[in-house]
Amino acid sequence: MENNKTQRILKMLMLLSGGRRYTLRELADKFQLSERSIIRDLNAIEAAGFILHRENGYRLHMSENNNRGLGRLLHFSEDEIAILYKTLTTIEGDTAVIDRLMKKMNAFYDLKAIEELSQKNDFAKVQIIREGMRQKKQIILLSYRSSNSSSVEDRRVEGFKFMPDYQTVWCYDCNSHSCKQFKLSRMESVALGPSGWRYEKSHREPFTDIFRFSEDQPKCSVELRLTLKAYNTLIEEYPRSIADVKPEGNNRYYLKTKVASYIGIGRFVMSMLEDVEIIRPASFKNHIRKRVENHLKR
Repeated sequence: MENNKTQRILKMLMLLSGGRRYTLRELADKFQLSERSIIRDLNAIEAAGFILHRENGYRLHMSENNNRGLGRLLHFSEDEIAILYKTLTTIEGDTAVIDRLMKKMNAFYDLKAIEELSQKNDFAKVQIIREGMRQKKQIILLSYRSSNSSSVEDRRVEGFKFMPDYQTVWCYDCNSHSCKQFKLSRMESVALGPSGWRYEKSHREPFTDIFRFSEDQPKCSVELRLTLKAYNTLIEEYPRSIADVKPEGNNRYYLKTKVASYIGIGRFVMSMLEDVEIIRPASFKNHIRKRVENHLKR
């Protein structure tokens, strides 16, 4: 009995270590237990030193050390699981082995949700971009919506690396002759081009800050003090920020992070003015002050 409980809590840890939040009802259905029993398991997880976010469902927030132990070693993102799932459903081979793998995946992940994800257009884009990388062929991003140029046009690029969330890909832009990030959500679709890579020696990944802005070198370090509301917004919208945030007590958090520019972090601070205190540098305070003044002049 004790062994079954241990296995269940390990499975629950894995489930909650992803980005999705689960309600008590969902957890009860997943583990075929009463909500009261699920609450006892959640309390046991917290008693073991893990931190649970409980707003709008349950999700595990792990310390840096625990993140290395569970998140990095055992957890796959939903996009990664979607690729594994799609592969398992299409390959030929020992069906018994495939069934065992499916059962193991289903023990830790919601395969119904993963199956839905694998049917989404973004998954098809990932597959084509990955094929372009494998064949070292240029790809065409059809009807790409660019915020910087305020245009919608086809872009001929050489994709060479996905960001960890598989929602953004590093590409060499064959028109501007520079390395840029392109978001899958802004692509109508993706097609393999007729030409192979021509600029492979120029493929490189510049410094990218937690707000997904890039430059050859960091601009500076920025330090902020956050309320719980700002902290929750930060780690949910920019998951890489977790490594740069430390709790200060009384539901206050301290962020120290290197940034490529003030644009990304500026957008975050402007959206959370009452919940963020800018500690340093003074130049970032002046940047925010000028943005507020310019806005009020309109």
